[in-house]
Amino acid sequence: MDHSAPTTITLEFAPAPSTSTARSKSAPLLEAHLGAVVGAVAGVIEEGVAECQDGGLTSKTKSQSAKFLCELLFLRQYMLDVGFSDFDRLAKERGVEVLVACDTPAETVNFLVGETMKLLEKLVRQQAN
Repeated sequence: MDHSAPTTITLEFAPAPSTSTARSKSAPLLEAHLGAVVGAVAGVIEEGVAECQDGGLTSKTKSQSAKFLCELLFLRQYMLDVGFSDFDRLAKERGVEVLVACDTPAETVNFLVGETMKLLEKLVRQQAN
């Protein structure tokens, strides 16, 4: 039986190089999560468009859209609070990356990410009032 003290491991993560000329923070995992949330909102928008063409939105789609939009609004506030001054740019870029990775056509990607950002802007304005 080995009774020696456990080994302590210290991990240090170097920040990812930024492609932005503006000074902003970088956190690759947080940015990846942001992309996933933007992608989720975009996916629900796409589902909603299809449902509207088929007769109307289901309560499930409405509920999912509210859930994902709330998460996106929370992420926006958190990231701005900790110094991500370029949140909108990051949200668009990471959202596009997620949708492209899912083989979404380019014109659809631009529409869905654009609509996602419009919805977020609308929510931000509503909160401010």
